[in-house]
Amino acid sequence: MDDNAPFFSDPSLSVMSDLDCVLKLYPVFLPGWKIVGLIHVTDHAVLYLAENKKKQRAVIKRFNYSITYLQDKHIHDFIESVDTIRAIGFGGLVDIYHTGLSGDAFYLLMEYLGNGSLSEVLSTASKAVTLEQKLSWFEDIAISVGTLHNANLLHRDLKPSNIMFRDNNELVLVDCGIESDWLIKTGNLSEGEVYCTPSYVSPERAGGEACTVQTEIYSLGVMFYELMTGQKPYHASSLVGLMKMHALAPIPRLPKEIEAYQEVLDRMIAKHPDGRYDSIDSLLDDLYFI
Repeated sequence: MDDNAPFFSDPSLSVMSDLDCVLKLYPVFLPGWKIVGLIHVTDHAVLYLAENKKKQRAVIKRFNYSITYLQDKHIHDFIESVDTIRAIGFGGLVDIYHTGLSGDAFYLLMEYLGNGSLSEVLSTASKAVTLEQKLSWFEDIAISVGTLHNANLLHRDLKPSNIMFRDNNELVLVDCGIESDWLIKTGNLSEGEVYCTPSYVSPERAGGEACTVQTEIYSLGVMFYELMTGQKPYHASSLVGLMKMHALAPIPRLPKEIEAYQEVLDRMIAKHPDGRYDSIDSLLDDLYFI
């Protein structure tokens, strides 16, 4: 998957025949909602664009695995995880309106975010964004991730394309780790098999170790560097080469005009988890006092 693969992209780019084909493979029906576009397809889920009679838009995330062989506990765990996200009620997390079953598959009905992602801003207009705005965005992202952590949840794939904009320019963290967490609990996936985007993955995570708060702080550190400089910290011509860079290459230096933030960056993307911040709160405490 591309680092910048959109979570909610423009469904007008999808050919209707593709939508028809995917719907045959992964059908979903929600009373009051009509599927009008295909947003994105992954190994484990399909994202559909839906409209109601009032022309209000929403996203239906339909998971690609059957629940027929699962125990009641597994079904309860999934619903409980979604309810945990919904109960947080934090504006920096994507709104989940409802969850349930359509046929033998789980679905999520979520808010539609059609104003693009942070990755698009970084790739097209990074130089036009002020330092103050970049820092504000990063703080908002970190607070959203910290909110998940405080609820004993992990995102597992932090990257700019999973940060979307609402109409009011508010940043929203999407794809909140529910799917991966549930697949691990049901035995359909091991920690080492959970997809994580190469440019943002910590050395230990790339080696198959379990996701932790420190691995997510590493991903935040990569995003921080990208926000501050417009570039990713490490580049290589191959996946293996990129993983070696994450594990062995020196931590890159920030430009002189923002070198005051170097110590914070160093503690976010330290090679070993023990060298990183132990929580989002401790990270933000340092950032606030620069």
